[in-house]
Amino acid sequence: MRIAYISFEFPPDTTFGGIATYVDQAARIMTKKGHDVEVFTSSPSRNITEDLDGFKIHRILTQDRKNFNQEILSIFEERFNTKAFDLIESPEFSADGLAIKKQLPSLPLVVKLHTPWFLIDRINFSYLTPLNKIRYLLSGWVRGKFYKPFWKEKKKSTDPDYQITQLAQQVHSPSVDLGNIVSRHWMLPRNRIITVPYPYIPSPALTDIDIQNETGIVTYVGRLEIRKGLVELARAIKIILKHKPHTRFRFVGSVQESHKPGLNMKEYLKVELRNHLDNLSFMKVAANEIPNVYKETDICVFPSIWENFPNVCLEAMSAGRAIVAGKNGGMYDMLNDCNGGILIDPLKPREIAAAVIKLLDNKKLRVEMGTNARNKILTVYNQDQIGELMEYHYKQLLK
Repeated sequence: MRIAYISFEFPPDTTFGGIATYVDQAARIMTKKGHDVEVFTSSPSRNITEDLDGFKIHRILTQDRKNFNQEILSIFEERFNTKAFDLIESPEFSADGLAIKKQLPSLPLVVKLHTPWFLIDRINFSYLTPLNKIRYLLSGWVRGKFYKPFWKEKKKSTDPDYQITQLAQQVHSPSVDLGNIVSRHWMLPRNRIITVPYPYIPSPALTDIDIQNETGIVTYVGRLEIRKGLVELARAIKIILKHKPHTRFRFVGSVQESHKPGLNMKEYLKVELRNHLDNLSFMKVAANEIPNVYKETDICVFPSIWENFPNVCLEAMSAGRAIVAGKNGGMYDMLNDCNGGILIDPLKPREIAAAVIKLLDNKKLRVEMGTNARNKILTVYNQDQIGELMEYHYKQLLK
């Protein structure tokens, strides 16, 4: 098969999150299986076509995510006219392949669900109180302007995420829960959405980490933002430190805005936990330094309000760390059937705290769960298993 992956994100130029990691691994897996693969992506610094490990990457110079789907069209058409593709795959998020599909409607399209904008907005805006909304609208009024209520959901007719998903011949969801949410919200027949987990190729630097550990460090890895459950985690940390005052908490990742005006999430956490600053540390690390973070960690905590299929959880599983994770979304699929961690209600700080304390008190349980999690990575999410599944559904589409 000749396969094109259309994605604004692709490493190393545009590695913002899980989409870049997924497309990189999908391209490598399909190339290894003998397929002809090309990736069409963006870069903030260069226009270039390059060969990498058997597949081509076309990078266009742009930082405009909204218009990327239009800007990538000309180079895609040039390649398509040289040698046609059998199918294209695009994320639903920001609809990277929308212009191509509209221009070439007969070209089979697979949409890979990640996390649509409507779901991100629903979570992030859940912390806006009625008073916050009134203040925002009044601030426009006193300036003689009309401020649109940004928290209102887009109409489906103007939502690119919805449009590209409706045009797809196949829709793949990494988790059962995301498929259910999208089916209900966009009124898609549930049988149109196929569950295909992300493939994951763990670094030996992670799988070689000794599971036996005793550091007293609890680590959060990921962007510091509202939807990751950090508001509730801050409340849980206060409870944990009452019982385990020597526990240290590390936050590893870039910083986003908090729900408090004028404070980013790092600043909010420092204010909220101002009596425990000696127990906290914040850092950003390069990708090749991540294994050292997990090596020094006893417990990873990912209390996301909702999460699709987070790469950080896959990393922690590979490292054999004990995990406390939000039960909504893909981490339920990842951890529940293998007893690979403790699943919690991310909106209940006491439940988060109880899970962390339980693992701090029980090294045997930490080792057992870490072992189970690593085994699942190696046997279920490996590139052979997921690659076979992806290839099967691609071939079904072309019959």
